[in-house]
Amino acid sequence: IDGAGYFRTMFSVMFPMAKPSIIIVVLFNFLLFWNEYILALTLMPGDNKTLPVGLLNLMAAERAAVNYGPMYAGMVIAMLPTIILYITVQKRLTQGMTVGGLKG
Repeated sequence: IDGAGYFRTMFSVMFPMAKPSIIIVVLFNFLLFWNEYILALTLMPGDNKTLPVGLLNLMAAERAAVNYGPMYAGMVIAMLPTIILYITVQKRLTQGMTVGGLKG
């Protein structure tokens, strides 16, 4: 560390220590915006809709008898990116939650 400049210190010391926290923030923001319903319903004009809005439209199209097969398939498709992202960052997520609990 002796003789290292500001950028070297940032990339060698600060970023490795902050990596779990940054990954948690990215994961939570992705989950927040992936499941956004109200904003997508009000701001997206025309036929271009997000997946949660499309699922609600699919359910509302047949009020008397909901076709559960396509609706459940759409729910699985909506869950897949969040599950894949969680599996890929699971180690960093638990590491980021426990990094503040160290003593010494």
